[in-house]
Amino acid sequence: MSHLRAQSDQIAQHVVIFTCLSAVWLSTSCDATAGRAFEPSTGSPVSRFASHEIVIKFKDGVSQERIAFIVKTNQIEVIAEIQRGYLYHVRIIDKRSVESVITQLTSHQEIEYAEPNYRYETQK
Repeated sequence: MSHLRAQSDQIAQHVVIFTCLSAVWLSTSCDATAGRAFEPSTGSPVSRFASHEIVIKFKDGVSQERIAFIVKTNQIEVIAEIQRGYLYHVRIIDKRSVESVITQLTSHQEIEYAEPNYRYETQK
């Protein structure tokens, strides 16, 4: 019986060691690169996002007519509907800055968020 207890203790030690080593390996190999696989470009503020482009997320239940009205009155045009009725990639038609248009758009209660169309690059 003491032989089985010794074997059980030895297995428990191996499990603890394996768990600790796995945690160390994960923290050094995965976490260190997970956040850096795709990062916003660190260049000048202008190059961090596409000029005159915004991504807009509308709240659930907003009608297509209301979305069309907001797009028209804010002088933007839809480049692509990423998620039908909710997520849009748009272009600013006039010379306003991305920041000023985002401020205008987020004043609408129907918009969940509006953000620049950020550029991402892979890390080497």
